[in-house]
Amino acid sequence: MNNYKKKVLAGIVLAAVASAASAHQVIDRGAVYRSSWTASGEVINFDPAVAAYNGIADSGFGLGVGYAGEKGWFNFSVGATFFLIDDKNEFTQQVANDWTGNESTEESSIDAGSVYIDAGFQLPVSDSFVVGLNGGYRYFDIDRGITNCRDCYSEDVGVESDTYLKPFARIDFNGRLSGALAYYSYAGDKGVEDSVQFGMNFRF
Repeated sequence: MNNYKKKVLAGIVLAAVASAASAHQVIDRGAVYRSSWTASGEVINFDPAVAAYNGIADSGFGLGVGYAGEKGWFNFSVGATFFLIDDKNEFTQQVANDWTGNESTEESSIDAGSVYIDAGFQLPVSDSFVVGLNGGYRYFDIDRGITNCRDCYSEDVGVESDTYLKPFARIDFNGRLSGALAYYSYAGDKGVEDSVQFGMNFRF
């Protein structure tokens, strides 16, 4: 995403937050701490040049879990995501079963995971709809190798960890269940362009 698009995105987020702050429907959430567990799905987009150089698809799909907390206007979230990414530069290797000794030829695949943490502010637009903006850091661990092979060859994929801005919106369905949509805009030229995450939050 170029700088112009990022400025437009920031403007939209700030306008939405300002509107929420001035709306008469804004609800005072008080200082009560609330927490929830999250199950999420995510689509991630890589820089096409970086993806081509590393022999991977320029997008992938992830499944994740997380924990989120909020108190008044403050919120934070932590989580982990495992991604499915197509390997465009597969290699094969002869492997032997530890138990039977049988040999077979196996193909490589991409093993990709991440952990993240972010925090920021949120403002209620109504009693069931919230918008916010967080900043955070995401660690990526992506490599190419033979799955479940102890001594097989593997190689790193050149996608690095990065910081991000995360505008989000959340709608509460009831007191225990809510849905959230978040957009991750990564800051640097480290291989990841952006990602979109949809999550279901469960309060216990």
